Amino acid sequence: MGKLRNPKEPELFGPQYVASLVTPIGKLWVESDGESITRVSFSNPGRGRHARAPKVLTEAVTQLKAYFAERRKKFDLPLYQVGSAYRRKVWTRLGKIPYGSLATYADLAKDIGGAARSTGAACAVNPLLILVPCHRVVGSSGLLTGYAGGIWRKKWLLEHEGALAKDLF
Repeated sequence: MGKLRNPKEPELFGPQYVASLVTPIGKLWVESDGESITRVSFSNPGRGRHARAPKVLTEAVTQLKAYFAERRKKFDLPLYQVGSAYRRKVWTRLGKIPYGSLATYADLAKDIGGAARSTGAACAVNPLLILVPCHRVVGSSGLLTGYAGGIWRKKWLLEHEGALAKDLF
């Protein structure tokens, strides 16, 4: 007999609640299992419960709107991330990069133990864009490299946070 799921644990492949919001950089989709935020992306998940959104999902949308309106610099939401121990370590470290600051992939790799390339790979599959700020990571030369939402969005986010001068690139 299979292991029974603890009712307090999120159901990874169960139905998700989905909300969207229009932002200056396109429509953003936020997913929740009802207790935590499980994904934030710029692509429509094409699925989701259409029932009344849980409080955590409406709060996530409220906080993201405040971020885009320059009224919020940090997020206070329960997050659920699925990934290897190394990826979770990278994502935890991303959350410590302050608003308006930058880090390099090499810096992150040095901090957590690993290679810059594997750190970049973990950033590339971050399921919680913006909430877990992988956009604040740049190449060692300072160049804007890879972002799941597109480099133009990364540039906009960094300008929005004051980490890059507007019209620098």
